[in-house]
Amino acid sequence: MITIKKIICPVDFSELSRKALQYSNEFARLSNAKVFLVGVIENDPTITYSHGLEKERLESDQKLLALIEEEKMAGIVADYVIYEGFAEECILDYAKRQEADLIIMGSHGRRGLKRMILGSVAEHVIRRAPCPVLVVKENEHEFIT
Repeated sequence: MITIKKIICPVDFSELSRKALQYSNEFARLSNAKVFLVGVIENDPTITYSHGLEKERLESDQKLLALIEEEKMAGIVADYVIYEGFAEECILDYAKRQEADLIIMGSHGRRGLKRMILGSVAEHVIRRAPCPVLVVKENEHEFIT
């Protein structure tokens, strides 16, 4: 029997992350699990930034609360956090701290030179995650409505 109690869902407010959030919502409903959202303000933590990050953090916080309301996830979302740093490191850290059972995240499916240069956050998370990872792609067969 599969027991899923804690689902981590990274959110960057793109349509693809909204799609991953819908999958998280559905998995949570089916398994009586809780969803833990993680947003990341990408920056290099070794560099000191101005006050712009605090404003961005507040805006992200408000966007996450609005998204929870829009997706009708009140009671399903147990917690959310806004990290500052490299996306893959922040996602992995949160998953470990929460002792996640599953990570559900989007992947843009970059190919070729873009992928070689930028890498893939999803790929980094898959390789190092402490739990299974469900990757939601942009153009795929849907199994939720």
